[in-house]
Amino acid sequence: MQGKVIGQGRTAEVLEYGEGKILKLYRDDVPEEHVDLEYRFSKWVYEQGVATPQPHERVVVEGRPGIVYQQIAGPTLLQQMNRKPWLNFSGFKQMAGLHHSLHQLDGMGEAGAQKKRLEQQIIAAPMLETEEKTKILSRLARLPNGEKLCHGDFHPDNILMDSKLWVIDWMTGVRGNPAADVARSVIMFSIGSMPESASVFTKGFLGFARKRLTAQYVRRYLKLSGLTLADINPWILPVAAARLVEGLPVPEKELLVREIRRRLRA
Repeated sequence: MQGKVIGQGRTAEVLEYGEGKILKLYRDDVPEEHVDLEYRFSKWVYEQGVATPQPHERVVVEGRPGIVYQQIAGPTLLQQMNRKPWLNFSGFKQMAGLHHSLHQLDGMGEAGAQKKRLEQQIIAAPMLETEEKTKILSRLARLPNGEKLCHGDFHPDNILMDSKLWVIDWMTGVRGNPAADVARSVIMFSIGSMPESASVFTKGFLGFARKRLTAQYVRRYLKLSGLTLADINPWILPVAAARLVEGLPVPEKELLVREIRRRLRA
């Protein structure tokens, strides 16, 4: 039943798994409770009517935890950008619409609270001084809570395309404030490194156009949501600091630290 590997990520690999299904098989260092929560979160989101692949079952394969999902035949949005770069701007507008639609739903009751998770990540963040963390945590404490569905890792490589857009990878899903979820996407669009699977052309084009693409996404999201930049900007600092706990390339972490310190001085 288990077939060839069709995708790779930091936490898992994706394999064919019979007709119309795929297996997301997690790496050995991913705690089982994280996999269990992603399975429950994915089921709950699917039941709310979100365009996300149906989770079929939680499995263990060769001693590794996994989740069997419905297979979506289309490419990721990032792959589509690679193949048809002239569609990038419309793709980012579509992505903003999809993100906004998620934020219309209330978050799952057992999902983690966004601010609490950010606080824990900031405390654990490398490359920052204790005094800097204290200032960031103080600013975070003043920001408004929220109870909406937030993806926590919304970017073009976590969106699949066929006749519509599908959201995947709910391991980072939380209950929280949509403005913080948008802030994370803005950081990833403007500072994040490209996946290894991206072609040299895609990396070059997106590197050149990322400011315009990010602006396109933000403009569209603000128009749909009624939020303003004043709602989103205060979240950039704590969300950027929290991102330092992730397994990012050192140059990307250095860019994040530079942006964090610039905002602390402001």
